[in-house]
Amino acid sequence: MSSNDLIDRKYYSLYIGNLSADIRRKELCQYLEHYSQVEECQLFEANHRRWTCFAFVLMRTPDSINRLMSSRPHYLDNRRLYLKRALPDQCSNKIEHFLTSENVLIQFKDLKNQEIHEPNFNDENIRNYFQTYGHILNLYLLKNNRCVIEYSDYDSVDCIILDSPHYFNSHELQIDKYYSTEQLKQLDRMFTHNHELPSLGAGEDDEQGEQFLHSRRYLNMRIRLLNDSILSVKISNEIKLETIHQGFLLTINRRKELLEQIKELNKQCQILHEKNEAIKENNQNRLHLNSKLEKNYQQQITDQQNKQIEWRQKIESLQEET
Repeated sequence: MSSNDLIDRKYYSLYIGNLSADIRRKELCQYLEHYSQVEECQLFEANHRRWTCFAFVLMRTPDSINRLMSSRPHYLDNRRLYLKRALPDQCSNKIEHFLTSENVLIQFKDLKNQEIHEPNFNDENIRNYFQTYGHILNLYLLKNNRCVIEYSDYDSVDCIILDSPHYFNSHELQIDKYYSTEQLKQLDRMFTHNHELPSLGAGEDDEQGEQFLHSRRYLNMRIRLLNDSILSVKISNEIKLETIHQGFLLTINRRKELLEQIKELNKQCQILHEKNEAIKENNQNRLHLNSKLEKNYQQQITDQQNKQIEWRQKIESLQEET
């Protein structure tokens, strides 16, 4: 692997979870080498501090990571593996070991706490840039130049984070995964039922479990989960308000369109009414003219009949004289 490849090591790294407790490093590598050569493989077996087995793998090429992700789901030892790109420590957290997210929160990275006015930060421009990472299901524009993008695949979100930093008109963007309230509730239930607690074995007692509950690791995990839950509720409410607002605007615009259509229909009805009145008037004139013509015709017939009678009488009188 070249020096440049080492610099971009993040594009070669893969996290594999939900491994069988009986899995062996050689067996895992043999499976992965169907896609490409494995450079490194760190297998973490289940123990009293963790109940699952997982691994961090370094593949030979980034394309092999893409092939692995595009060919999901993967099964090994009758278990469905959880595959995701291993994110750098500065943009990763403990929650990612349990949850995936198809949603990403995008906002301007403002180090001076100054509001950034960027009128071009709109649906069209955002979509044109971020749709290269995958199929976008929904895009929600929020206040203060923020937006939430929902993808069809969580891998799209990981790719965006791996390609950080991102810029919009020279402004650096802050990219964060957004977990829904339902996802965080699910994770909270996991902690509540002590799934994260070490399983006590021989020579261990409840005191060790109590120590873990009061450990910095557990407390930091709970604090992070609480902060993420607060942010999730806030963003969720903003999305709902924005959805309601957009629906309200659509209703108003639709109402305006309908009013314009009604106005146009009224104009057409008025025109048709005027044409109808003109036709009625023409019909009345024709009827009057027809009636007049019929009277004249009847009068002419009567006059002709009278003339015929008069001529017949004259002929008869002449015949008698002769």
